[in-house]
Parts: sequence; structure tokens; C-alpha cells
Amino acid sequence: MARYLIAATALPGHVLPMLAIAQHLVGLGHEVRVHTASQFQAQAEATGATFTAFERAIDFDYRQLDQRFPERSRLPSAHAQLCCGLKHFFADAMAPQLAGIRAILQNFAADAILTDTMFCGTFPLLLGARQARPAIVAIGISALPLSSCDTAFFGTALLPSATAEGRLRNLAMNSNLKQAMFGEVQRYFDSLLTRSGSPALPAFFIDAMITLPDLYLQLTSASFEYPRSDLPASVRFVGPLLAPASRHFNPPDWWHELDDGRSVVLVTQGTLANQNPAQLIGPSLSALAGMKEIQVIATTGGPLPVGVNLAIPANARVLPFLPYDRLLPKVHAMVTNGGYGSVNHALSLGVPLVVAGSTEEKPEIAARVAWSGAGINLGGAQPSPRQIGDAVRKVLSEPQYRQRAKILRDDFARHHALAEIAEAVTALQQTADINAACTEMA
Repeated sequence: MARYLIAATALPGHVLPMLAIAQHLVGLGHEVRVHTASQFQAQAEATGATFTAFERAIDFDYRQLDQRFPERSRLPSAHAQLCCGLKHFFADAMAPQLAGIRAILQNFAADAILTDTMFCGTFPLLLGARQARPAIVAIGISALPLSSCDTAFFGTALLPSATAEGRLRNLAMNSNLKQAMFGEVQRYFDSLLTRSGSPALPAFFIDAMITLPDLYLQLTSASFEYPRSDLPASVRFVGPLLAPASRHFNPPDWWHELDDGRSVVLVTQGTLANQNPAQLIGPSLSALAGMKEIQVIATTGGPLPVGVNLAIPANARVLPFLPYDRLLPKVHAMVTNGGYGSVNHALSLGVPLVVAGSTEEKPEIAARVAWSGAGINLGGAQPSPRQIGDAVRKVLSEPQYRQRAKILRDDFARHHALAEIAEAVTALQQTADINAACTEMA
């Protein structure tokens, strides 16, 4: 039995994959402690893990981000808002996250610490002496943002190029945009670290999130990520982490209609970017309303916001939620804002995609869908009904999209993410134990 500390940024898309890992490790007989915001305590303890909440300074509900950081919403551009979030949600959390980890380690001798990509509280540990800390493993919960001579700067959503000219473009773009767009954020991270007695980061802060940990385990297959000739050996692809099987599903009385010969199109805006259904769900319902050969299932991720009225056509149903493991096997195409988990889950079943997203890293995920050939990137968060309708017709009628999605499905099926994560962490821990024993003998 080993002891594992799982520390997660307090956002659902970061916490939920880490809780799936926690549950798997507990099932293998390991002792697991989860460290994140207290609002996730019940879910964490349901995995069989014990729980320690964040320190009070960072223990708040992610749905109150606007109230917590009111200055962010007043900033004039999306980029300025992003930089504000990187500094004050992620960088400022380093010290209290580290304090929480150190307090836990005093009475919980963890063999390894597992974090999501954006959990920065382990930076000071990673910048210190290796023998003074447990092994640290980061889990790549979204598209791989690592700089490379073969890829454009992450965030531009430009396709990769490994030609001589493309590499010159990539190197110049990466160098220039790191400074021009995020130089202030880099200096902020470094100033917080050096003021606390740690060295400055040895690389761009996003790259450091990937290259500093002992292992970085990316939650997809290599076939759904841009190839990089300079990929570090510590980065490994473990396959998608799919939503757990639903145990208590009572199908609605219309469920049999999903097998009546019509094409089923799922429309979703995910779990966070769903406060304005008019961005994607509304236009999709409108676009597909007259298509009798299609039935539309739209999931809102929760109750519709007050004041939102959607015109629901005869061939559509709008629900807060349906379990993906039950619904996606019946789906012929999915319209999505590009959440990494839902995109990977759809591709794991060979479902082609129409993607429209502009927030966070979603444009990069949409670009990877188009690059892989498994779908269409609409290039924005609020496409017109005509754009959506044309794209859906295309992915349903042109077989190459489903063929490419099936190739990804078959590649994904070679992986079992939870098993591969457990094996990798165990091997890393055993190597660390051997190295420590050799050091003591020397």
C-alpha cells in the first residue's frame, strides 16, 4: 500500500478527473488524501479518500469568481482578463497551496503528490532539492500547451508545422509572444517565488507546469495531439479519462426514439460556459429545427438561467443532463464548445464533432479536432444557425469525418487511463525508493 496526496485546482474540470484517479487508487488498496476546496469534500470522500480543505484564503466557491475578483470583469479585453486570472487565481494561490501541502505531509507521509496541470503550489517543491520532497506527477487535463519547435504558440490555435519555414515561424512566435503577451504574468510568478525564497522558474510558466514535475501524464492519445520532435521523455500519453459508468440511470420514456433511424445530434456547452445558452444551444436548435431526419438532444449542464427562453422545435429535447456513457453510443454527431473531457469521450466512441469555443483553451481543442480530421472547427463561440446547420450536415453526410473519428476511437481503445496512471505512479515511486536507498548506502 502506498500513500498518495491528490491536490487539485478548485474548478470542476480540474477536480473531477483527479477524483476519478483518487477512486481508482483507493480501489487498488492505496491510502489517498484529497486537497482542494471544501465544496468538493463530499465528492472527494465518496471516492474512499480522506479530505483536507484548502486554507481559508483560497477556499471559496468557483461560481463566485466574479465576486472574488471584481476587477477582472472590468478589464477591457479577454486577454487582460486571462492574465488577471493567471496572476490572482493561480499564482497567488501558490503560497497557501504549498502551506496546505506541507501541513498535510507532517502527518501523511505521501509517496507521491498528484496534481492537475494548473495547480501551482508544487512549484516551490519542484524548484527545491529532489530528496526533500515526494515524487510529483502532473495530470494533463486539457490540450497539451507545451512549447515546441514544431508547434505555434499555444493560444493562437494555429496548426503545427515542422517544415524548415514552419519551425522558424514557431520559434519566433513562441519567443515573441511569451514576452509580449505573458511577460507580465511570468514576472509575477517569478517575483512571488523569489520573495518566498525559491528560485525563479527556469522556463516559461506554462512550460514549467509540464516539464518540472517528475512525470506529466496527458489524458488523451498521442494521435489527438500535435507531434513534437522535442517532447520530453517525462511526458506520456495515457489515453482519455472517460466519465464513470452511470449506475442508477432510469431512461426517459422517449429513450427508444433514439433508435428510430434518425441521426442523433447532441448539443452541449459544458459545465461552466453554459450561462448563455444563446451562444451555442439556441442557434443549434434553430439550425436543426427543420430537419426531420435529425433529432436533437441539448444538455444545458444545469437549470437554465433566469430569463432565458429557448424555442424548442419538435425534433429536439432540452435537458439539464444525461449520462454520456448512456447517450453518446446513440449519437451520430456532437456540437460542442470544446470541453476536453466531452471531446475525448465523443472521439472514444467514434463520434464526429462540430466545435465552437473561444474561452480558455477551447480554440486549441477545436483546432486539434479539425487537424485530426474528426470534425469541423467553426472558429468562434457564437456561430450562426446557418454555420451550425451546414457543419452538422457535412459531418453527417461526408464519411471522412466519421472514418477519422473511428481511427481515433481505435487508438484510444489501446489505452486504459486509470490503469496507466496507477502503473506510472507506482513505477516512479519505486524508482525514487531505490534511489533513496542507494543514496543512504553511499
